Amino acid sequence: MLSRLQEAYESQRRFVADASHELRTPLATIQGNAGLLAHGPPVAEPVRRAAATDIAEESERMGRLVDRLLTLARADSGLRLDLAPVDLREVVLDVTRQAAAVHQERTIDVQVVGVSVAGNEDALRQLLWILLDNALRYARERISVDLEVDSGWARLMVGDDGQGIAVAERERIFERFYRSDASRTGQGAGLGLSIALWITEQHGGRIITGQSKAGGAGLYVDLPLLRPS
Repeated sequence: MLSRLQEAYESQRRFVADASHELRTPLATIQGNAGLLAHGPPVAEPVRRAAATDIAEESERMGRLVDRLLTLARADSGLRLDLAPVDLREVVLDVTRQAAAVHQERTIDVQVVGVSVAGNEDALRQLLWILLDNALRYARERISVDLEVDSGWARLMVGDDGQGIAVAERERIFERFYRSDASRTGQGAGLGLSIALWITEQHGGRIITGQSKAGGAGLYVDLPLLRPS
């Protein structure tokens, strides 16, 4: 029992330390730019716009990180998601439309069929945003989002045309705060895919990594189809 308590304590300590580290970077950017605008010398309009943009983007990043930390805390507390019938096709179309509007520098190809699952709509939206955020981080130009039915499962696939995921790392990317060597220069906190795994398992599904149609990374989520009443 003492050994388990010590292990739990060390896990919690590492979690708090890693979370603090991830929050420190965007906070420093926000503070620096806000200080420049509020107390610094007069700056040219392009500099002012760039500082304001950095504040907005880093604030959004912090918001996503806090949301994901809260989701992990709920998962650790034993929270179970409430499930109800969800039109997964409408969720996918809505989220990809929002993502395409925000990230106009990328092309998002969407192919969906009508699929209903027993799910938690808010959690499924968060799941898809996590998969899209991951693809947007590594895609060169294009992202593909497919929703189809396969042997009693709703299969959601999000792929990119980037460098892909090494076979040796395809299991580890679901660990909290894990980032591969190739991604350490990115802005990911290493939390998203661990949350995606938890949401998928809460729905009785499975998530696996592989290769996309374009040769980059592909993340595949299988969810049980809604059974007719």
